[in-house]
Amino acid sequence: MKLMIVDDHPATRKLIRQLLDGPGVTFCECASGDEAMLRAHDFQPDWVTMDIHMPGLNGLKATSEIIKQSPRSRILIVSADNESYLRGMAHLAGATGYLCKENLIELRTLITKTETNTEVATSPPDRPTDASPPCHL
Repeated sequence: MKLMIVDDHPATRKLIRQLLDGPGVTFCECASGDEAMLRAHDFQPDWVTMDIHMPGLNGLKATSEIIKQSPRSRILIVSADNESYLRGMAHLAGATGYLCKENLIELRTLITKTETNTEVATSPPDRPTDASPPCHL
């Protein structure tokens, strides 16, 4: 599996890498949406974990651009925000799912479930499910 981690915080990228590391996993880390767009074409990720709020190109715009370049990539928004309007915007941008950063421990399970059942991560953005556990700010 080829996984791109997009987040402007190095500690978050490191944590996601640790959670998803395993045999056969290749990583590409990006600190911005702009960098992710540039690298997605060559890397062709199977999965992208994408923060929303980053300097330069935000994660929602980067999501829609990466999907244009790499339509088979599945993008999972990973954000500290749990606003329904952001979930809706992520869905419109083409994201496969939305996960709150406080629930990162669920990341491996979510990707595994989504590999076998796309319904898990594509529920309506305003109705949390296993794919979008509640985020309490």
